[in-house]
Amino acid sequence: MLPLRGVTQDEPFTHPQLPQPPLRATLHRLVRRAYGRVRANDLGPLRVALNNTGVAPYVQAANPLNYTTAAANDTLEKIIAVFEDKAPYVMQAGTRKNRPPDNAGLVVLKAIVDEVAGVFDQVAAGNADAHIIAVFNLPNTARLPEIKEKFTEAAKGVRRLYDDRMLLLDFRGELAIQGAGAVTSPVVSILPHTFADARTDDRVRTLLHESFHIVSEDITDHNYFGAPGFAAADWPTMSTNADHYAEVARRHAGLALPAPAPLVVLGPPAGPALTQPQETKVRQAMTEAQERLTRGWARSLWVWQSMGYVQQYQNSYLWLGPKPTELLLRQLMLESEQVSMTLHHGAGGRATTRVDVPPVLPMITAYDLAVMEEVLGDLHRLVGWGRGQATVHVLPAGAPLPAGHAAYLWAADVTNAGTPMTNLADQLVGQATQSLADLWLPTPAALKTLVDGMRVRYAQL
Repeated sequence: MLPLRGVTQDEPFTHPQLPQPPLRATLHRLVRRAYGRVRANDLGPLRVALNNTGVAPYVQAANPLNYTTAAANDTLEKIIAVFEDKAPYVMQAGTRKNRPPDNAGLVVLKAIVDEVAGVFDQVAAGNADAHIIAVFNLPNTARLPEIKEKFTEAAKGVRRLYDDRMLLLDFRGELAIQGAGAVTSPVVSILPHTFADARTDDRVRTLLHESFHIVSEDITDHNYFGAPGFAAADWPTMSTNADHYAEVARRHAGLALPAPAPLVVLGPPAGPALTQPQETKVRQAMTEAQERLTRGWARSLWVWQSMGYVQQYQNSYLWLGPKPTELLLRQLMLESEQVSMTLHHGAGGRATTRVDVPPVLPMITAYDLAVMEEVLGDLHRLVGWGRGQATVHVLPAGAPLPAGHAAYLWAADVTNAGTPMTNLADQLVGQATQSLADLWLPTPAALKTLVDGMRVRYAQL
């Protein structure tokens, strides 16, 4: 995934000797992280190969290489060459293809698909209206037809992807890179490489969720069952959140997940207790924070997937995607600026073309993809932080912070009617970014800027 000779086309990304110091440092960090991801049974041969080239100490060095010397750049090139030769799944994931299961696996997968589609058919037929009303918190039955239509579309979608052999197994290690149990769009679903080994409840649950991403790109992952605010989300959120539909299907199929423990708001140890409205504000803030963290990860994941797709059509006016690319390009350029990729430095976007022709697709390098993969891992860890918060501590001024990067708010902010809930949520998002010990971006503030940037609605770009 690094810019080896011949992989990319334009300087400064054809060569490890990059002129921009931040990019030089990033390249070295990419090599070191790749070394850390090498599978255990390959570490021995890889270390031997690195020792034979005399560069092993550089891989494990605490300090970056001195990129002002030719010798250091030559060393880095040797490291990259060894990685390419000895650990291609780390450096060149694209050389391995995701693919459908073998014949035996197809039989298992077909059984799972039939089971999942059958559940959707039953829900669409009206056999789970009580579950729909409960999960979507409906005051009446007016929205039932709209929701049931989504189940009809999900059944058609999952059957279509199976028939088209687009339910693929992850042989490239992408899911680990993305921090995802599975990744699905209307055109393809990437499932764990063991998915078709046997039917299990967890695999059925996975496909019950993923199938709604087949229905529409508008159905995303705002939050998940058990996350703060799942049950009390508003209609626009519920109607475009895959796990609300999946929860209906799980309940109907008898595969419901255990009910989550309610979020605990631990009031200040001294002084007046929090009022009910104040506790509600804290819970709403935790919900908003978790949704922002999830949205940052999910939208960045979409950017990473789109980068791989755009790479197929670089330097071309031809686009075979389902819709014009103007919006996609604006999102790509925004994220490129936020995480210091290279897309926004070259041609691409409306600024470089006439309004009467499609915009030129940007050049996406292996370097860009590698950087994005590192960022995705950190964003997913933020989602894990949010989901792991069972308690929000409300602390008086001067109190010690809770251990383990647990969520907290200051009592003065919580009890001040003039402090909006969104301000409290912003504080919690900041705490999430501070919880990572080895984040990819240079500071927690830079990571928070990325999360905040992904709040932008595509229509506003």
